[in-house]
Parts: sequence; structure tokens; C-alpha cells
Amino acid sequence: MEFVVNKREFVKGLSRVQSVADKKSAMPILSNVLITADTSGVVRLAATDLLLAMEGTMRAEVKRGGSVALPARHIFDTVKALPDGDVTVVVEKNFSAKLKSGKRSFTLSGQPGDDFPSLPDVGKIPLTQIPVDDLAELIALTSFSMSPDDTRPHLSAALVEMHRETLRMVTTDGHRLSKAERTVEGMAGQSKLLIPSKGIHELKRLVDEVRSEKNSGTVQSIGMGAVSSQGPVFFQREGMTLSSKLVDAAFPSYEQVIPTATDRTVSLNRPAFLDALRAISLVAADRTSGVKLAITSGRCVISSENPDIGSGQDEIDASLQGPEITIGFNSKYLIDVLNALGSDECALDLSGELDPGVVRPVGRKDFIGVIMPMRI
Repeated sequence: MEFVVNKREFVKGLSRVQSVADKKSAMPILSNVLITADTSGVVRLAATDLLLAMEGTMRAEVKRGGSVALPARHIFDTVKALPDGDVTVVVEKNFSAKLKSGKRSFTLSGQPGDDFPSLPDVGKIPLTQIPVDDLAELIALTSFSMSPDDTRPHLSAALVEMHRETLRMVTTDGHRLSKAERTVEGMAGQSKLLIPSKGIHELKRLVDEVRSEKNSGTVQSIGMGAVSSQGPVFFQREGMTLSSKLVDAAFPSYEQVIPTATDRTVSLNRPAFLDALRAISLVAADRTSGVKLAITSGRCVISSENPDIGSGQDEIDASLQGPEITIGFNSKYLIDVLNALGSDECALDLSGELDPGVVRPVGRKDFIGVIMPMRI
């Protein structure tokens, strides 16, 4: 195999796919990037950890077609270390690859491309074009409340629902829940996909790349599609395709968790509330991060006591509809959701001191966060 490719394009493609390669797998081949050169002038890069797969293409001058699997980290680092300009890649029959640019060259030991596992093929699967800004907002508004515990795969995931023109993302770790929606014109059909957290994080990287290029007018959306709820799900932009297996588990019935009615609504300035919570959480117990909110007409007093450290208290303006209340929450959960909201004003919908609270932006109905209270 032999081809010549621009270094900048090579580094860009390797940067994306090598992040998916599994460096610690019991299958050594998964720590490699598969490089395939086609005499039509296309070089394909691919990596997988058997849960996710990333494939990219780039134009090249292909002199001899073929394939080789090369160590992901080493091929990325060596190509970055080559001088700018064209890179010549020559793979011998023993699958060693020589990479050369200018007077600098490297030789890397490789494996047969045929040893690489087969990857999901997007083929003729219909893809719905989702605006990248909508995807970015959905991820930002929900990803923080996925469970970090991989032993609970149904919680360490995001439920993505497509219903007519509504695209919805829901996450929960059992203590809090986030639900965000966006309207996507032209979207049709109905599906529910439970995407693992690793897939969501890799999708965020893809979305961020597209958004960084948006000003150039090249790409403004990402194609999304799956054959069924058993997956895999595909996300595609020009020259790059991400696929992810779906979680084979039942997501909690989230609608049952969301309060249908509350008897108190507290309106607060989000930046002021966020600043106070960050400050008072400094003295909260590390294990619970608990803070107490004493809400009366016109003010909200935020306090925390920790016998090992001390105590703290702050007061901000608040508008209360309904009776006064004192309630405790994990400050980290409140900080996470307030960080994600973009509005200046937020609302807390509350009932009793042991009932879940709802956080939402004032004047919008496309996001709600539900947080379980705690005894303080």
C-alpha cells in the first residue's frame, strides 16, 4: 500500500478516530487504527472499542491500494511530529509502515488490516439532519445528570426520543432528572434510542467540531439515524461517521418522576443564585454537599453547616408564589443544572420539603430539571 496525503488532513482524521481506539482491551487489535487506501483516491481511517466506532475519509494520491492496522497513539504522534506538507505512507508486505515528510521518517510495526473487526455500516440507513446547535444544547442540558456508574447501564446513558418534529433527550442518575426538547422541522417518524454515556461524550466532540467550522459555511447539521431501537445509531458529518451500540435495558418511566403539580413557585436571578450556591457549598459536607434554602416572600436564605469546617449563609432576592418553605438539596445538583441553563431568570417549583423540586428557565417550556430533596 502506498499513498501521499496532506499532513494537516491526516492529523485531523487521526485525531478523531484514535480517541475511540481501546488502549486497554484484551484484544490488542482494538488499540489500532485501520487505514485503508482505495485506488479511487480515498483513504479511510477507522477505530473501534466494539461499543463505539469512528470512521473518517480523506482525499489522497493513492499509488497502491491496501490496508493496515497501526497503533493508534503511535501513528497519531508520529504524523504530528512530521514536517508540514505532504506525507508519504508506504506499507510493506510484512505490514511495517514507513511514514516520510521532508527528510524526517518513521517506521511503525503494523498488523494485517484483515485482522481488524468489521464495523457497522451506515449503508442506506436514512439519516435525519439535526441542527448542530440543537444537539449541542440538548447535550449541555442533560449530560451532567447521567450516572457515572457503568454497572447501571440504563442510567449511564441518555434516552433520545424522536416524535414527529420533537427531539427529546432525557437523563437520570436516580437522584435527579433532566429533560430537554427541541423542535426539528421536517423530522418525521417515531423512535426511542438509549445511547450510552460514552457515545454521548463522543457525539459532543463531533458537534463541537462542526460548530467550530460553522462560520465557514461548510456544515451546519449532523445526520442521525438507526435501523431500530436495537441499534446501532449513526451520527454523520461530512467525512466522518460515528456509530454507537445502544443500551439493551429499560430506561426508567421518567414521566412518573416529574411532578404534575406544585403549590409553590420561586423565581430567582440565576447568576445570583448560582454564585450564592457556589460560595455556601464551600462549607457543605463533602459526602452530601447539602445546603438549606429558607424561602420567604422576597428572599431566599441559603445556608449550610458542617461540624468539621463551620457554617455559611447568604441571602438573595426571590419572588415566592405560595406558602413559605425550608428545603434541603444537594448543592452540586443545583449548580449543575443552573450552569446548563442560559436564561437570566430561573424558577423553582416546590411542594413539600420532602417532595422533588423542579428547576426550569422562566418563560420556556423546553427544559425541566427534577431534583430529589434531602433532609438537613
